[in-house]
Amino acid sequence: MKKEASCIRKISINRRSFLKYTGISSISLTLGFPFIALKGRAASAETISQKPTATWRFDADGNRYFVPANIRTDQVNSKGLVTARVDGWWRTYQVREFSDEFHDWWLAEKNWYYDQLIAYFEDQTDELRIPNGGHHHPMLSTYGRILGRRGDSDFHLNTTVKGFTIIPREDKIDYINQKIQEAYASGNIPIDVFKMRRSLYNDKSLWSKDRFATLELYSGRPINSDDQDGNYGFMETHTFQNIMVNPMATLTYMSLYNTDGTQSYFGGQADLTPHFEFRGFCWLISYYNPANTDYENTIARYINKAHSGYHGGADDITTNIFLIVEQFNNTPTYNPGRGKRVVPPYTYTSPSAGMTVIQPKKGMRLSREEKLAFIKRLGIPV
Repeated sequence: MKKEASCIRKISINRRSFLKYTGISSISLTLGFPFIALKGRAASAETISQKPTATWRFDADGNRYFVPANIRTDQVNSKGLVTARVDGWWRTYQVREFSDEFHDWWLAEKNWYYDQLIAYFEDQTDELRIPNGGHHHPMLSTYGRILGRRGDSDFHLNTTVKGFTIIPREDKIDYINQKIQEAYASGNIPIDVFKMRRSLYNDKSLWSKDRFATLELYSGRPINSDDQDGNYGFMETHTFQNIMVNPMATLTYMSLYNTDGTQSYFGGQADLTPHFEFRGFCWLISYYNPANTDYENTIARYINKAHSGYHGGADDITTNIFLIVEQFNNTPTYNPGRGKRVVPPYTYTSPSAGMTVIQPKKGMRLSREEKLAFIKRLGIPV
C-alpha cells in the first residue's frame, strides 16, 4: 500500500509540475476572440464573459447537457461517413483507419509505459519515471470564430495537450469491460489491472482504428452547479467552444524517444523521432443527453470509467471522440515522412517534374522576340 500511495503522490506531483512549468494542461483551454479585441487588447480576467457557446439544457433529473449542432455522426459506424459544418458549409467526409506503422509505434510506447508501472509495483525497481507526452498526450488544435464568447483572448486558435486513447470496437466493449472488472476483482491491484490492460491493447482485433477518445474535463463542471467549483471562472473551455462552432481539428503525436534500430516500425531505422499528424473531426458526447444513441452512451461510460478508475473523481464528463479523415507522417529525415500524407495514400511528385529546361546554343545571340519566347517556355514568373 505504501508504494501505491507513493505512486499516486508522485504522479500527481509530476503532473502538476509538468503543467506548471510548461504552461499546458492535458485537458487545456482553447482561445476565443473577444469583441473587445477590435480595440487591439484582450479582456482582463475580471471582464471574462460567462456566456456559453452551447445551449445547455436539463434532463428530467436536472442534469446539464448540450447538443452539438455542427456535426452529424449517424453514418459513422454504418458507412464510415461524418458530415460536418465547416466554415459555414456542410460537407461529408470518409472516416479512415490509422496506419499499421502508427499502431505499432503506439503499442511500443504503451507497452513500455506498462512495463515501468509493473516493474515498480512488483518491487523490481524503486524508481518510477514516466514522462508526459508520447502516445498518451498528443496535441489537439482547433479554431472557432472571430468573435468568441470567453473574452479572454484576441485569438480564436488553440492548441492543447490532452490524454487520448484508442477505444474498443463496438462489439468488443462488453468483453473488454468484463476482463477489466475481473482484474479489479482479483485483489492484486494495480498489477493485475496493468497486465490485463497491456494484454488487451496488444490484441489489435479488439480496437477501432479510425478514432481516438479523450474527456473534456473542465466544461460544465461540476455538471449540476453554477458555482463551477469556485475556481474556473468560465462555463466552457476554449477547446469546447471551438469544437461547438467548428468540429474540424488536428491531432499531433510525437514520440517520447528516438528509435534505436530495434523497433519493428519505420523499417528498423535508428535515430528517428516518430511524429504523426491526424486531421479529422471532434465528436462531443454530452453524458446526460437523452437523445444519445446506445453507442454514444456506451463509449461515454467506458471512457469515464477508465479515467475515474485510474484518477478518481467524476465519471459523467463530456467525451470527445476524434474521427480520423487523414493521417500524415511528419517524421523528419524519414521517407515517407517530412509531412507526407499516408492515409489515404497520396503520390507526391517533384516540383520540377514535367518541366522542360531549354538552353540556347553556346555562342548564339538571341533576338528580343526569341528571348521572350524562351522565358515563356520556361514558365518563369516575371
